[in-house]
Amino acid sequence: MLDIVALFIKTNQYKTFHEASVKLNIPLPTLQRRIRKLEDNLSLALFYREKGRLRLTEPGKSFYSHCLTHVEDLQNILCNFKNVNEDKVSTIKLIAPQNFIKSVYFSGVINQFTILYPNIKIHMMLSDERLDLKKTEFDLAIRIGLLESSQNICKVINQMTFVLACSSSVIEKYGLPKSFKDLAQLPHICCSPFDNWSFKAMNGEKVLFKPQTDFVSNDIEMCALSAVEGRGVYYGPEYCLLAYLNDKSLVKILTHFKPIKRDINLIWPDKLIPKSTRNLIDFLSKSLKGVDI
Repeated sequence: MLDIVALFIKTNQYKTFHEASVKLNIPLPTLQRRIRKLEDNLSLALFYREKGRLRLTEPGKSFYSHCLTHVEDLQNILCNFKNVNEDKVSTIKLIAPQNFIKSVYFSGVINQFTILYPNIKIHMMLSDERLDLKKTEFDLAIRIGLLESSQNICKVINQMTFVLACSSSVIEKYGLPKSFKDLAQLPHICCSPFDNWSFKAMNGEKVLFKPQTDFVSNDIEMCALSAVEGRGVYYGPEYCLLAYLNDKSLVKILTHFKPIKRDINLIWPDKLIPKSTRNLIDFLSKSLKGVDI
């Protein structure tokens, strides 16, 4: 029964019988027969079988949410008994955005982890490029913002606050913007990969502004310094600007529109993961949860 429940979970994650059949290397008729057997045993339908995709029924959603954690935990236990030797040194390959790793919010986190788990070594690559984890050797990724659709497992561990600000010299030259039409007339500083500026109006409506970039960099600190120098309007993570906002070198503008926070995600391949990777996932989730970023 455990195998069939695990198969049901995987099938839902792949969204179609055909894709699940291919990815799990199970003949399509066999897969459909096993899911149907599970539904017969439960006396309920788990999926709406719509053209081109599967969608969970309400009982299916409840069954999925109840089973997911327990099946993963049991799979981890089996993996640990099979593969893990507590004295064995293991390595985790982690890829993360360079600006986030360099921020004060992340400073010391990896060091704390290695103190707790001296037999787990972390090989870290800093890159804003969103590599396909299934086609690389990375075990875990940290990614900021909206994710593309994939078969990876995602866990949101926090949100990052954004800000729209500029120097007083920009306001003196162009005037204080009161609308996005006014904003379009100002020079713009873009922190790659945050190329689209998203806001929420006071009425809750989402507004997307596409800047015409006068300066762009993947280094957030360089973008912040450019804003201080009066080169344009900055839109990006707030943590880099706190000192400049506090000493009035920069001021927030269009404050009746609130920049939308972006998710901080942990991503790992949809497969059985070793205990070492699970330990890092749990540690990062706990360490960064609730931190005001």
